[in-house]
Amino acid sequence: MADKTILAIGAHPDDIEFGCPVTVRNYIGQGYTAYYIIATNGENGFKKKSMTRQERISVRKKEQMKAASIVGVKKVFFLDYKDGFLEYTDELRKKLTMIIKELKPEIIFSFDPANLEFDNINLNHRDHRTIARAVFDAVFAAKNDHIYPDRNGKHMVKQMLFFGAHKPDYKVDITDSLQFKLDIFRCFDSQFPNYNNFAAFLKENIIPKDENGRYYEEFRKVDVVQISY
Repeated sequence: MADKTILAIGAHPDDIEFGCPVTVRNYIGQGYTAYYIIATNGENGFKKKSMTRQERISVRKKEQMKAASIVGVKKVFFLDYKDGFLEYTDELRKKLTMIIKELKPEIIFSFDPANLEFDNINLNHRDHRTIARAVFDAVFAAKNDHIYPDRNGKHMVKQMLFFGAHKPDYKVDITDSLQFKLDIFRCFDSQFPNYNNFAAFLKENIIPKDENGRYYEEFRKVDVVQISY
């Protein structure tokens, strides 16, 4: 695979839906193939208390698969780490690097590793911070011949679009697709059982909007440049 491929990476099921589902769908509409990576199973964000851990994992994966299907994503990779306990390890970086080298995406979406404001305990969740750093470093490792050599060879991502950024510098107007972004959260009943209240809160307090009432998905854009020798 080369170019015309995008990859979005989250720590939990529903992370990507907060960050970039409309933008991902827009790229798909332009002929791109989209993939997701979900690092943890999301089982500890479950609102219903009567299920076992394995049952919660199963529900969360099914919810993510449904949401990804609605967006038009080709495949979701689940890394199966424990929710709330994601650690930055060489194993995590290697898994991400290998998938990047296999898929060869042009653009990668994930949390912004530069956002260390610690002003929001949900956005700045430990798992979010961990996956942000690991993705950034995996993009570097993927373009290197020697860090994790394999049959797929190296691959240089062209651009990273970081959501949850403290200082976004690129935004996508999603006003006409706002209802789509809200509706995608219907897939996550285990997280948002009172959907109507949640959707109203999301619209008023979470999704960025300007003084004219236009809604956006916002990112910090980083172009990946190879140093010439």
